[in-house]
Amino acid sequence: MKYFPLIWAALRRKPTRTVVTFLSVTVAFTLFGLMIGLNATMDLMEQRAHADRIWSLARFETTGLPITVARQIAELPGIQKNSVMTYLQGYVGDPKNRAFVIFFDDKYGDIFPDQVPPQQADLIRHNRTAVIMNRAAAEALHKKVGDRFTIISPRTNRADGSKNWPLTIAGIYDDIPQFPGPMISGNYEYYDKSVPLSEQGKINEVDSLATDPALAPALAERIDSLFANSGNPTRSQTEKQLYSQGFGDIDAEALTRKIALIGLLMIVLLTANVIAQSVRERLGEFATLKTFGFSTTGLAGLVMAEAAFPCLLGALFGIALAKWLAVHLSTIMPPGTGIPAPTMTSAVFLWGLACASALTLASTLLPIMRLSRLDVAAALSRYA
Repeated sequence: MKYFPLIWAALRRKPTRTVVTFLSVTVAFTLFGLMIGLNATMDLMEQRAHADRIWSLARFETTGLPITVARQIAELPGIQKNSVMTYLQGYVGDPKNRAFVIFFDDKYGDIFPDQVPPQQADLIRHNRTAVIMNRAAAEALHKKVGDRFTIISPRTNRADGSKNWPLTIAGIYDDIPQFPGPMISGNYEYYDKSVPLSEQGKINEVDSLATDPALAPALAERIDSLFANSGNPTRSQTEKQLYSQGFGDIDAEALTRKIALIGLLMIVLLTANVIAQSVRERLGEFATLKTFGFSTTGLAGLVMAEAAFPCLLGALFGIALAKWLAVHLSTIMPPGTGIPAPTMTSAVFLWGLACASALTLASTLLPIMRLSRLDVAAALSRYA
């Protein structure tokens, strides 16, 4: 603590530079915390994913699948049951109020009881003109049970030529972390009988349940090979594989790590430049301290302490801000993004402190090397 006045004097020498460095580190570690927290969320979602569920979609997403594909999949050995679904994309009132409805058959609730509560699935099983939605969708559309609303779907015509899909809300259920974002569900039979005859019997997805989780990966490959040379090729994956990829062709976990790393590298360059400039400006002071008996190690400690203040404090503030943003992310992000909330575990805080410590070392390496070769006489004569 006896060296604290020296450290404090160095920080106050250029207060604007110190504050800007601290704020930059805070912003970088806020991004770092959100990315690592999102990575942790995806890991949790992958762990909770069911290994016995297989998702099959059209290999070319511009085309759908005939419902006969589901029947052929159901006949494969190892498939316990399957369900079909189709999507309706549109908006409510204003094109900015996007809405997305999943129409599934009566078996869907049995395969995905963790996605749609069984009692809610029963509502649209017995009332085929109704829909159910989670609270995220209800809040985004400002709806309640019993409300009627119309989805305008530019891409999907009804049998009468209209693009308007009137719907009634039969139930609203709590959001499920495993399936983030707004979700509206309806009955496939209602959709199928509402579209033109030429479009009936078409689906977007087949979801299957394997008799044994260990068979699921091989069954997914067998499904794709079955339709590989047909007019309806499929792309099948187990639910575990889908979550490991973040629901897309992009490795979401690798992407979040790269974003976090890029942020840290930018801060390394910033802090290294700031500390190097600070040391250059004070070579005469360091030379004077050496004449007073300070060792090179002692001077290195002073420089590291000067760098540690914005780095460690900025990391703590940044991770704390990331934790606050994670809690309020649903209210900050536009509705319908479906981005899960980052999980701010203790590991995220430990990673933040570890990276802040590494940042301190990296940014002071070159200035310390310069101090170790400092010519005291030359430095004193230059500033005399």
